[in-house]
Order: sequence, then C-alpha cells, then structure tokens
Amino acid sequence: MKLERSQLDQIKKYFKDKPVLKAYLFGSYSREQATSDSDIDILVELDYSQKIGLKFFQMQSELEKILNHKVDLISNEALSPLIKPQVIRDRKLVYEK
Repeated sequence: MKLERSQLDQIKKYFKDKPVLKAYLFGSYSREQATSDSDIDILVELDYSQKIGLKFFQMQSELEKILNHKVDLISNEALSPLIKPQVIRDRKLVYEK
C-alpha cells in the first residue's frame, strides 16, 4: 500500500506555510509495505528561524484530519539514534521549501 498522489499533494500544500524546510516519508509507507493499520510516518526538518512552539503538535493533528489517517510526525532532532540509520535509509523526500 502506498500514498495516493492526492495525499502527497495535500502534504506538500500543507507544509508550504509551516516552519518546515523538508519533509520525508519513512517507515512502511516509504517502503510500500503499509497495511490498513499502518500510520503515516513523516520526518520533518524544522525551520528554527520561525517560532515553532505548539505548532509542531498542531501540525500532527491537522495532518491527521487532512489525510484522514493516523500520522506519526517526528522532527529530525527528536529522532532516536537507534532508528536513525534505518529512517535515513528508508526516507523519501515529499516536500522541500
């Protein structure tokens, strides 16, 4: 299972006015191994020259509403060193400012 073109377009449109420099899919959706129970894993590189505050948590909630699917939004800085190599290997760029 993979994301539809319309879902990818929604992600790109959503991040345009957010403090996000880059966004990547990773996990089962990036490997095209997702099932109906899989969440959409998105790794973001944040633009710290802008105020972020609670916007990060709002972004996850808003993306879930837009995509009508569970989203796991993780910042590059919060990524665990234990899974970082696998995420870097699997990630696929879906948005760049």
